[in-house]
Amino acid sequence: MDKLLKTFGLNIKLERIRLGLTQEEVAEKLDFSSVYISNVESGKHKISLTNAYTFASFYGKTLDYLLMEKS
Repeated sequence: MDKLLKTFGLNIKLERIRLGLTQEEVAEKLDFSSVYISNVESGKHKISLTNAYTFASFYGKTLDYLLMEKS
């Protein structure tokens, strides 16, 4: 499970960086705290399916894309 959380977190972090957004900007747009964004990106926080879908929709990606390890 931890590996899956870390993979998801890394992928949303890469998407955020690709878009040139800060954690604070994403937090504001999604109505999450910046601490929550940081914890999810670092894989330290379990995430609900609803919130995972919120991230996927925000970044225009599918959940399976965000859960896949990139080489």
